[in-house]
Amino acid sequence: MRITIAGATSFIGRRMTAIAGVRPDIDLTLVVRAGSRIDAPSNAKIVECGMEDYKELGKLAGEGDVFIDLPWLGSRGADRQEPELQKFNYKCNLAAMESMAEAGYKVLVSAGSQAEYGQCHGLITEQTPLNANTEYGKYKVRLFHDTAKLAKDHGIRFIEPRYFSLYGPGDYEKTLIMSVISKMKDNRDVDLNECTQLWDYLYVDDAVEGVLKLCANKDAKGAYNFATGHYRQLKDFVLDIKEALNSKSNVRFGVVEYKGLYIDLMPVIDRLKKDAGWEYKTSFIDGIKKTAGLMEL
Repeated sequence: MRITIAGATSFIGRRMTAIAGVRPDIDLTLVVRAGSRIDAPSNAKIVECGMEDYKELGKLAGEGDVFIDLPWLGSRGADRQEPELQKFNYKCNLAAMESMAEAGYKVLVSAGSQAEYGQCHGLITEQTPLNANTEYGKYKVRLFHDTAKLAKDHGIRFIEPRYFSLYGPGDYEKTLIMSVISKMKDNRDVDLNECTQLWDYLYVDDAVEGVLKLCANKDAKGAYNFATGHYRQLKDFVLDIKEALNSKSNVRFGVVEYKGLYIDLMPVIDRLKKDAGWEYKTSFIDGIKKTAGLMEL
């Protein structure tokens, strides 16, 4: 299987490169920005191309079977509500999908998000209406629909993993998990809101394995929720981090005011399990140890 990964230096891209790069049945082409540093397998082909030039990506990358498209600017914080930035992401990534379809790729894979669902109540399946409430989520939805149409017109497969809450080595330092790990490694106090929201965290390597399994199944297409299927209150995850790190930090819930939307995430992953023959392997405790560098990847 010949796989081209755009955004190979991203959080997901680095782990996907590391995992796919040791498989003898996979030939890798990695797309990075000019001048980017990447720890790539010796036999991987490196293509330098910025997002603004993705309309040329098919010519630059050459022949392949699977295109995995990961780049997206402004996926955190206030940038999620910047319409021009999010529109730029949409245009560049759709251009990449069009270029790779024209180049003869048989499978297109995007990087979806739970943000496409918006604020939900109850269980979330792939049939849950897409009511994104951020510009980021809205343009992710638009890319999903337009790429699905593109794939149908070309008679090829399109797969969208909808990631809920991935974590792992190299993740954004200001996420809840990464910030708590940073404080607990130094035994500092951890002040949080009540953390009663329901969440579902999936270790990044397990997500990568799920994507690769979907790519290998010729019947797999469409959207797939990516999570463990076992949601819990955020406070339970925080206490698990303390246990995993054997930290002496004092954790104080409810001392910080929560100013965001109260969102419970209760994803159903039956479709992923069925079509990928997949189960998550990494317990949250082990995932935290790996993320914190206390356990081998």
